[in-house]
Amino acid sequence: MFLDIFFNPLFFTLFSFFFTLASMITGVRNLIRILLSIEVILLCLTFIFVLLSILINSVVGQVFAIFILAIAACESALGLSLLIMFFRNRGMLTSFELLSSLKG
Repeated sequence: MFLDIFFNPLFFTLFSFFFTLASMITGVRNLIRILLSIEVILLCLTFIFVLLSILINSVVGQVFAIFILAIAACESALGLSLLIMFFRNRGMLTSFELLSSLKG
């Protein structure tokens, strides 16, 4: 009974993780899509850590989850501020044009 309750969210989270990873790989041209994909991947990893910490009766996974959420918040704030800065300077948001403009 417990394993059924445990494995259903785990499989859903793993499916979401790989689906988002595939979405990030296929949507390389859009920077907002890449940033959102990274956020969803970090949330999936957080949920996996919490589920595994419940399974093994340890708090370590939950502590790692808090650190991952903090890193995800910093990454989204930094990424969005860089995205706004590049849009104001260049007027474009595609990743290939942005990366080619960064070359010296």
